[in-house]
Amino acid sequence: MRRNLVFLIDTSNSMRWHDKLAAAKIALAQFVDTLRPDETFTIQAFGSKGTEDLWGSAYGTDEEKSEAKKFIGNLSAGGWETNLHEAFLEALLRAKHDVENSDDDVVTILVTLSDAYATRGVTNRRKIAKHIFDLNSDSSVKIFNMGFRDSADMQLLDAIALMNGGLSSPIVQGRDFSDQIGNFLQSELGEILLSDVSLSYETISGARVYGETQSKLPVLADGYEVVTRGLIESDESFEHQLEALTQAYTTNGIMDWKVSAAPTVDESASSSLCFQSYASDRITQLMRLHEAADFIGDDLTKNFVILKNDCKSEKFRDCVKQEALDLAIEANLVVKGLTAMVTVDEKKCATPDEDAEICVDGMSPDGVTFRPSYSDQSGEEADLEYHNDAAAESAPMAPYSSDSPRSTYYYSASWRLQSYTALALAAIVSSFLLMHI
Repeated sequence: MRRNLVFLIDTSNSMRWHDKLAAAKIALAQFVDTLRPDETFTIQAFGSKGTEDLWGSAYGTDEEKSEAKKFIGNLSAGGWETNLHEAFLEALLRAKHDVENSDDDVVTILVTLSDAYATRGVTNRRKIAKHIFDLNSDSSVKIFNMGFRDSADMQLLDAIALMNGGLSSPIVQGRDFSDQIGNFLQSELGEILLSDVSLSYETISGARVYGETQSKLPVLADGYEVVTRGLIESDESFEHQLEALTQAYTTNGIMDWKVSAAPTVDESASSSLCFQSYASDRITQLMRLHEAADFIGDDLTKNFVILKNDCKSEKFRDCVKQEALDLAIEANLVVKGLTAMVTVDEKKCATPDEDAEICVDGMSPDGVTFRPSYSDQSGEEADLEYHNDAAAESAPMAPYSSDSPRSTYYYSASWRLQSYTALALAAIVSSFLLMHI
């Protein structure tokens, strides 16, 4: 699919520090080189004003790309205030104007790189998020946001991306800035095969499918693999045919693909690791939505997730967090902001025990494995207690943050045998099919 891109680049004075603007200019210039002659793009710099400088819109011809790279090279940082509200709205209006004059095979994307909180104009974060969503209520523009984690308002940027069919990513210290920016642009917004991708699942027998991880994607770029996982409600005599339906916009309009598979139930100890990996992804999804609910409100939050159980609380966001908490306890996961692990005897933790493991990264179950002890030499198992942080006032934990480094998740070897089936197989087949359009 053809791309129409609006780049919104922060040029406030803080971008001078650590050569942030210099890195952004390198990455942006390299990405501009990848544009095709039938694609269009705009570059908008913002700071104290929503538009400090502007280039485009123009096609991605060699001549225009050369001029754009000169414009990028001349960008400079200045001014101590950031008008994030005005910048987003002006860029969004430009993008929506392009949508009105674009063909159906064009996907319009607003890409933002920010380094600061809103300090000028409208600074109320809820109002900023709401005004952007209201202007883009038809979701005709996908919004992808990047922010320097040490200084940008990543919670707001993530909420805006979530509300407007996009993704967000923090730029972190200690790694090359230009590489991080360039990798995000290329992996998420490179050669786009599909847009408005949705995955849905059902069983022929009518068994309930629930708890899916991310099942909607704003765009799917070439080389990008998607795996959606979830659970099937089942009894011991599990015999179901699972069907995965994928729908997306292509250069030829809306298309559908259907794949069938016959999952199997594995109740071995290794399946608990699979369940914990699923739980980690689902919890991350729920907690991201719980944070965004502060900006988008409960009514809108309901449009982004289907919970396992009906919500009986007045605040839907509380139900979202409760499901994440229940899942963390069920999967024996220690999740920042939700659960904690307590060992009652230090001596028991000093003796290695072959039956205990620590997953170094709950989102990467193939990480390095250590073998601490939760039991003493006599084999007596140490007590592991999981607590809701709300009750642990004496030792509160920092709230979950979607832009924070991946936390370390610990789990005991006292596996709970789960009667479940992951949907990874069907999703992988779906993604494989998508890659071969």
